[in-house]
Amino acid sequence: MNNSAYTSEITQANVDAILTQLQQLRQQITAAREAIVPLSANLAETYNEFQAVVGELRRQSMRLQAEIATLRIQIDRFLNDEDDTFNQDERNDNLLYATQEETTDSTLQDPEAVEKDMLLEHIFRVLDPDINYEDAELLAHLQGVCSDRTTSLADVLEELPWGLVWTTRSLQENLAQQYRRLAIWEQALKRQSENLNQATERLHKDQRYGLWQQRQKGADYWHNFLNQCVEQQQDQNYELEAELNRLREEWARITSANKL
Repeated sequence: MNNSAYTSEITQANVDAILTQLQQLRQQITAAREAIVPLSANLAETYNEFQAVVGELRRQSMRLQAEIATLRIQIDRFLNDEDDTFNQDERNDNLLYATQEETTDSTLQDPEAVEKDMLLEHIFRVLDPDINYEDAELLAHLQGVCSDRTTSLADVLEELPWGLVWTTRSLQENLAQQYRRLAIWEQALKRQSENLNQATERLHKDQRYGLWQQRQKGADYWHNFLNQCVEQQQDQNYELEAELNRLREEWARITSANKL
């Protein structure tokens, strides 16, 4: 950003340039959202299909693994004769402390409240909500959006149609003040665009994305893929059941020996 942006030497060309940048950012954000929505829906649909076929076997696997882990802990504690009372109390204290800290840190804040108020004030100055019904509707809608503390300035700007609110300088502003306001909006939209790009990247790294790629290869391929997953999960569950039975036998043996 040009340092002259924050001086009295701001020109209309500076303002026009940042308005062009704002339009481009809005287009980028719109395109990113248009790409994210169907991709997210496809991933969810694909995963639901996968779960409908393999889900019960996977849940069985998790139950077996949980029981195996519990038995291993019991056996290890029994054999090593560990006194876990102090450790358990210490973990509980740490959990309570962490929970208290999390509660304190989760206090809702709205760091962009001032910018959202300034946006509403600008809208009121450049539009005519007292006379124009559409202007009044827009202002009322945006006031509702701004009142949500979880809503960012960029979220509000996305709801704001391109037009006078963007391009008009109010009577209370000079060129430098207009530019500073637009620069704040530009930074907010840049953050929004970056966040959406990161969200897209996360979707591509999501484990469901690999399933969706398999589904994209055609119905027959997807059907065969699901059957293969079922076979693999069944084999894994058989192995887990064998391990669980072995641990059960070991637990019964050591506890019986202790009673003698």
